[in-house]
Amino acid sequence: MKDFYDLKVEDVMHDKIWDIPLIEENANLRIILIILTARGYAWVVENSKSMRITGVITEHDVLRIIENFDEGMIAKDFAKKDLITCSRKEKISDVINKIKKYGVRRIPVVENGKIVGEITLRHLIEKVYSLVAEI
Repeated sequence: MKDFYDLKVEDVMHDKIWDIPLIEENANLRIILIILTARGYAWVVENSKSMRITGVITEHDVLRIIENFDEGMIAKDFAKKDLITCSRKEKISDVINKIKKYGVRRIPVVENGKIVGEITLRHLIEKVYSLVAEI
């Protein structure tokens, strides 16, 4: 398992941007709810051209939407902006420590402020499984 902890994020992360739930800051409430229904969370980006990550919205945030409902709400109005991020070159041990310390299930992989992928608990489980299956 020591080898697992020494892996880099890039060895485990999901980097197919087309398959990561992204939403632009100016997305309306309907779009937000559609993505949350399908994926349970969405990374908020400034816009699809810049891909500069500015926040995250999770299913739990729907409670804030309900409490402060306004038809004119857009993603940046209630996205959590205090993101825990990592880079491709970070060690998996560092990511695990962040997940435990901050109680998050997923972390965006960021380079120069732009999202380039994500790493989730599921990705970590899949990697551990592949290593155990080789034993």
